[in-house]
Amino acid sequence: MVNQAETTAERTGFWDNISEYEVDPSWENGLSEEYLEYRRKFEQAKNQAYKGKFPISIEIEASYFCNLKCPFCAREANAGDRDVGHMSEDLWKKILDESRENGLKAILMDHEGESLMNPRFFQMVEEAKKAGIIDIWLHTNANLLTPEASERLIDSGITKINFSIDATTKETYDKLRVGGDFKKVVKNVKDFLKIKNNKKAFYLRCRVSFVSQEENKHERKDFFEFWKNQKGINVITFQNLIDVSAFEKSDEDFGASEEELEKKYANAEPFYCSQPWDMNVIDIDGNVMPCGQPVREHTKEFILGNLNKGDTIESCTSSDKMKALRKIHQKGEWYKNPMCRLCIKSIRGSDSSSSLASSKHNPHPV
Repeated sequence: MVNQAETTAERTGFWDNISEYEVDPSWENGLSEEYLEYRRKFEQAKNQAYKGKFPISIEIEASYFCNLKCPFCAREANAGDRDVGHMSEDLWKKILDESRENGLKAILMDHEGESLMNPRFFQMVEEAKKAGIIDIWLHTNANLLTPEASERLIDSGITKINFSIDATTKETYDKLRVGGDFKKVVKNVKDFLKIKNNKKAFYLRCRVSFVSQEENKHERKDFFEFWKNQKGINVITFQNLIDVSAFEKSDEDFGASEEELEKKYANAEPFYCSQPWDMNVIDIDGNVMPCGQPVREHTKEFILGNLNKGDTIESCTSSDKMKALRKIHQKGEWYKNPMCRLCIKSIRGSDSSSSLASSKHNPHPV
């Protein structure tokens, strides 16, 4: 069991599997006090110290459609087990109304799908901005990012965008981003950057990302060298591959007693997670989750509530289930939650009880 006096710096966990290189920090110029205050709350969350009844940020699933079939993606691993669709206008309105009332400042507008496939997506961004949300993020594979879409996206109020590319050659891209067009993606991103620069939208933080795996690790250096020289790119990230197959079935500890779990994981390496303090996730069906890991039928107890069934974001955030989740993480007893065990198994490998395993993870680095 982890000693509660152990410092955050000595723990490993959620924020550590990413190498992030800021090649152009100009987006930080002129940040408002309102923005800085909301970011200070994120720092509180990283230390498991945020005590608000409403999340600091929300991740919403604008669409569960996707135009690619990436073999390493959680969505592809679960293909066919969820009905595809877009977030309904009614559900989106519920989210925005409650977010406005509670002063939400940040929203990530994607989850397991490609948000640009939602025909209302640009309008959703505009509505989020009108609701007082000052930090609006998007992760996209950029295949649908035409110059017209880029211009509207920038004008609508997006503040952070991540282009998921993972390769520097067509051959490698075709293996990892199945169904995509490498040359088109590179052109689309370059066009986006040109429009950003022409509009002097220097506040817009643009990032390209690379999920490192056997098929592409030889291209890491070339990826960095190419994108660091593209005017308008602010950040380049490299992230370790997460084994999403771990989420597709129950683990061997399902049904074990607390005593059995404590004995098995007595010498496990500590794992530090701040997700229950900073971000709720809402899918197209209205389910509210305490983090962005993929919920399946055998882990549906991880769901905090449903906005289409009378629950609210606030009631989910302050629920007994969320309080219990926060408590086990504060005590270092992550192994007492089935979903958290699967998460850590996806990072450390099959033997998550080992003290030798690495614990580095961050699906959506801020």
